[in-house]
Order: sequence, then C-alpha cells, then structure tokens
Amino acid sequence: MDYYIYTNWQAKDKETNIIHKWTCGHCRMGLGKHSNAYKGENGVWIGAFKEIIQAENFAKLKLSDKKIEKCKVCLK
Repeated sequence: MDYYIYTNWQAKDKETNIIHKWTCGHCRMGLGKHSNAYKGENGVWIGAFKEIIQAENFAKLKLSDKKIEKCKVCLK
C-alpha cells in the first residue's frame, strides 16, 4: 500500500503535513482531488512511500517545520 504526504502553504491549517493512503479521495495517488488545480499553487504531494513509517520518518526529517498528522478520512 502506498502513502503520500500533502504539504499545503495556502490552507487555514498550513502548519500541518497530512499523510494519506493512495486510495484516499483527497490524495488520488498523489494527484489531489482538484484535477484542474495548478501543480504547486497551494501545496505539493510527496511520495509514494510503501510503508506509513517511511512517510512519517521522511516528514520528521525533511518537513520538520510543521506538525505531522494522519488523514482523518483514510487513516482514522
């Protein structure tokens, strides 16, 4: 199973990186839910990671300026 991290610099909660399963409606294999959005305009998808621990470790090492959370839809 693959996991992606979404980091967003435009959202209200731009202090958080969110980990998603690739099947999540928000993620859609790292394409996002808005197919007409300009890539990188609001944020970026990072991944794929084969294991959730890999995504968590990457976020801790490379995106340490923000909190890390799991998606409340696909990883409850």
